[in-house]
Amino acid sequence: MVPRFLTALAFSAGLAAMLAGGGLAAQQPAQAQKPEAEPVGLKPKVPKPWPPDAETLAKDKLKAEVLPLFASQDPIEIVITADWKAVQRDRNVDSKKLYPGTLAITKDGAPGTPIPIELRTRGNVRRKPQLCEFSPLRLELPKDKFKGTVFEGQGGIKLGTHCQSEGIYQQYAIKEYLANRLHNTLTPRSLRVRLARVTYADTAAGKKPYTRLGIFYEDADDMAARADARELPVPRQMFQYVNQDALLFMSLFNYMIGNVDYSILTLHNVIMIDDAKGVRLTVPYDFDYSGLVNAHYAIPAKGLEMSSVRDRLYRGPCKTEAEVNQALQPFRDKQAEMLALVASMEPLGLDEGQRKSTEKYLNEFFELINKPDRVKRMFVTDCKPVGGM
Repeated sequence: MVPRFLTALAFSAGLAAMLAGGGLAAQQPAQAQKPEAEPVGLKPKVPKPWPPDAETLAKDKLKAEVLPLFASQDPIEIVITADWKAVQRDRNVDSKKLYPGTLAITKDGAPGTPIPIELRTRGNVRRKPQLCEFSPLRLELPKDKFKGTVFEGQGGIKLGTHCQSEGIYQQYAIKEYLANRLHNTLTPRSLRVRLARVTYADTAAGKKPYTRLGIFYEDADDMAARADARELPVPRQMFQYVNQDALLFMSLFNYMIGNVDYSILTLHNVIMIDDAKGVRLTVPYDFDYSGLVNAHYAIPAKGLEMSSVRDRLYRGPCKTEAEVNQALQPFRDKQAEMLALVASMEPLGLDEGQRKSTEKYLNEFFELINKPDRVKRMFVTDCKPVGGM
């Protein structure tokens, strides 16, 4: 398997490059980067004024909050039909070529009328054929065709797929879904998810349909709208230039699930959003390399001195004991709810052994945060003062 590029190792080199390019002042969020030119044939995007008036903020927030796809946690069933050989052959990470297909929503065991859509592969590491025989997808849905359905209001939407056909990959999918649900439990400033049972049908003759679990992810713009904010993907950020409460929470959440595969320096697996007051907030996503998921292909970076992704490493800012305890309180308050969430994964297909292992892993975190001396040692005394990650 091809090891995943963990961006924690990029910090030193990136910091040196920043210093050579004008120093840390270049990281300040005062100016947005100049957008790239639109491809020929497409209308240029006109940026909306920011911040908008209070009425527009409220309207956009409500529109995002009521999207039916994320109104329930019951798995949905769909059938996607396409020339999968052509689609999955496209593994160029820079490719955005769209392929024709159809999507049918299954109700009462019967697929509905197929609706024409376009789709393509997406992602970086999981787009590599050496790792995944089936790449993650992005579906482009014509909004006028999906009115009155669970996909109403959706345009382009990401679908996390099964990667490989072996059963263990279905376990990984459920645990990655769980990681996102844990995030949702702790904060609304997180990407909502919906589990799906996806039947893949092929336009080629003789190919039998097959069904696998998938995960639909909320669009970052909708998540930002729910937070009265907008996505502003500005990389090369340092700790001091982002909201400290959001940064500390993100760092503690990633510690809980054993995730070190993120970086604000390279904007890797972190969404940057700015609220209406200009406060820059960090939102983590993409947790398949976490210790909670424990995928066999997940390998920690050598520079982090970790023997396994199941090891936990705090990579956040150094704060006082009082600040850390305040940030940990939501985790303590939601402990029972989060453990109950783990148990709820069994009816979705999580094996008993995987459930027990996951509960044990989370309980190790809860045991730590409920002991003041361990909290102080782990997050305060042993914290390494750095400027970013």
